[in-house]
Amino acid sequence: MKTLWLVPARAGSKSIPHKNVRPLAGHPLLAWRIAAARALSGDDPVWLSTDTPDYAALGERYGARVPFLRPPELAADDARSIDVVRHAMAFAEAEGAPADALGLLEPTSPFVQPATLRDAADRLERTPAAQAIVATRLARPSTFYIQPEAETLAVLAARMAAAGVLRRQDEAAEVTPSGGFYIARWAGLRQGGGFYVESTLSHRVSEIEGLEIDEPIDWDFAEFLVDSGRVAPPEMPAR
Repeated sequence: MKTLWLVPARAGSKSIPHKNVRPLAGHPLLAWRIAAARALSGDDPVWLSTDTPDYAALGERYGARVPFLRPPELAADDARSIDVVRHAMAFAEAEGAPADALGLLEPTSPFVQPATLRDAADRLERTPAAQAIVATRLARPSTFYIQPEAETLAVLAARMAAAGVLRRQDEAAEVTPSGGFYIARWAGLRQGGGFYVESTLSHRVSEIEGLEIDEPIDWDFAEFLVDSGRVAPPEMPAR
């Protein structure tokens, strides 16, 4: 199953300025996803979708193809990922190079390993009834201990009064999307589908692979994981 791997990296970021190109272990964040996709066997294309020439130059330096600059409306804060995906797909089709699937790799999940990407893509290919596959991680705490934000914990109190306090090992196993990857069949995306449909497969990733860098504290933890040797940077091309 030929997959177009798409790394979206717009210049705007409020929580961590220029997050997508901030160095992690000496390499811009977006380079981690490019390297993981390029490490897969086969000739799957790896594209960077960005709105700025500086980011484009970085992507090309690390081995991604940058066939276009994203239009401003797709780089705004309210731009939807699925619209960014369909923009890239339309460009690929105009070049006469559609794929069987598209894999969206957001820079904010740098630690997903190439083997995990390959396992997920292979699993989707082996499951004809599935339209997509999405990375998930174990949710902690379970939704038993979550309520709408409010001044008091009345909802939780009522729930605990009715059921008691659960031991962690007795909580129901629940998953939540990790942001690590979203892979969908090309035909389904072109027909108006997305990454989340009834047949979307859940693909569990490890706690480390499931890290999403959204806030400064997440960045600090990512640096700790690298500095402590728990994560090794992928093989990068010579700069």
